[in-house]
Amino acid sequence: MPGRLDIFKRKNNKFKFVDNIEEHDFIKLIKYDKRTNKIAESALDNLIIPFPNFEAADFNKVHDWNAENDKYGKSYQLYIHSLRFVSSLLLQYEKNEDIKYLKKAEVFIESWIKFMDSKPQSEMLWYDHPVANRVQNIIHFLYLAKNKLNINEKKYYKVLRKHGEFLMDDSHYNYNNHALMMDRSLMILGNILDDYDLFSTGYRRSIETFWYSFSSQGSHLENSPDYHRMVLKMYLEIEEYLKKHNQTFGDTINQYLELALDFLPVVARPDKRIPALGDSGNSALGRVKKYRNFSDSELGLTIIQKDEKSKFYLSFISGYSSVTHKHRDDLSLTLFYADDDILVDSGKFNYGKDIRRRYVMSPEAHSTLLFKKEDYKLVKENRFTRKVRTDKYFENENYTLVQGINESFENSQVSRLIIVLRKYPVVILLDKASSGVEETVYQNFNLSPKSKIEEYRNDFAGILTKSGNRVTFTQIGDVKEKVDITSSQTEPVQAIVTTGYGKAAETKQLRFSAAVNNSNSYVFKTVISMDDSLNIQMTDIDESALKISVNGEEIFINI
Repeated sequence: MPGRLDIFKRKNNKFKFVDNIEEHDFIKLIKYDKRTNKIAESALDNLIIPFPNFEAADFNKVHDWNAENDKYGKSYQLYIHSLRFVSSLLLQYEKNEDIKYLKKAEVFIESWIKFMDSKPQSEMLWYDHPVANRVQNIIHFLYLAKNKLNINEKKYYKVLRKHGEFLMDDSHYNYNNHALMMDRSLMILGNILDDYDLFSTGYRRSIETFWYSFSSQGSHLENSPDYHRMVLKMYLEIEEYLKKHNQTFGDTINQYLELALDFLPVVARPDKRIPALGDSGNSALGRVKKYRNFSDSELGLTIIQKDEKSKFYLSFISGYSSVTHKHRDDLSLTLFYADDDILVDSGKFNYGKDIRRRYVMSPEAHSTLLFKKEDYKLVKENRFTRKVRTDKYFENENYTLVQGINESFENSQVSRLIIVLRKYPVVILLDKASSGVEETVYQNFNLSPKSKIEEYRNDFAGILTKSGNRVTFTQIGDVKEKVDITSSQTEPVQAIVTTGYGKAAETKQLRFSAAVNNSNSYVFKTVISMDDSLNIQMTDIDESALKISVNGEEIFINI
């Protein structure tokens, strides 16, 4: 790292540090928005909203730092111990300069310190995410409270030192978005406490985490577009912070950050929502949508889309470089056309132990291939072994083609070749499955809850979308049977999708069955048409080529 920073020039008593805190010395955890006032006013009444739209915890009789809520799983405790709601009080104080918000923030911080000193058994008290974000909120409070409240600097110095010791401990560090939160707080702490070791550790590790966390195409590798947005924002904020102190991540990382800015506009759906892949929700893009195809084998994500007018969009997942926020969703696709969801992902539900969380992470919750008996495990080593991978991508004026392979089963393997026609709203799936044991493979399609199954046979299914458009699934060749799936939110959980944090709705699935052996032949050859008027014929399927006829126009495809 080039030289010591300008911030390390103070020669003060170590317990006298608050007066030196300036606004450019820290990063505010959140910004004021339409939800800030509600959270702050609720906190004044001792009703703690840990995160926007979460149900409140009642702190009137006692400050219950162990408050839980099954609906939100571990996230409820995580955000309580992050003191995120305190940040809303601080922002409200900055907005209207009413000292009651600042004093209330002090009450909660002092209460939390007392709770900490009691050495309770609390999983989220000393956990990477809340520790890192709590540091930012406490420093924000100290900056606002100087010369306004009577601050015991020695106590707060020791509290921040304790946080710094935790954040410096490599045994608490994993190369993911939580790690970057830790590094950000270490850099801020090093600044505030005039400790170069704290700062340099955060700076060094944040650079290491960058190279671990982003692909060569600038894609964040945690399997969820929402986390790409969050981590990119953190890196950009930290770079801005560094520049205020005559430091930087350097030209190379900054050029990758520029590249990363293009990711969300490309992978966003035509309705300008972020796709609910992995542990993402369905948040708004907030930027101009870009229509071009995208395939990143390191991330294991391919997006095939057409122009804004057609509003055709397909996502395909196959492969991963990190198990963070990864579902067992390999070889799965989502499909959107003409403002209608056709095939959807299951979402994240929450981060708790709810049986619905387990389900939405499973292959059964996705439009993929799954075996009756055998499942596969997610392993960190796939970053290097690539047993699950995207191994082929090609596009020309007539079609776009992508293929994924999953060889991580103990006895079996599956592959899926997807062909999207350029001129027609037609998707072709060529699915292979083989096994060294007696097995059955299922081809699963997870439909939008707003769709209606109109017709359903072994070799054909027709659905009506919410707009009344008809989509057909035609099986070419022999299919053993269709499987009827009854949706349920209790054991066994089946056919549900996430509609919000801790919320789920029942949906419908198409599931076709085929017997599996050791051969390398196609077990499913499926044509999905989003235009019921098209006359589609598919012939000459072999290992290298096929011919498709659409309304008499012949298209030759090399596979």
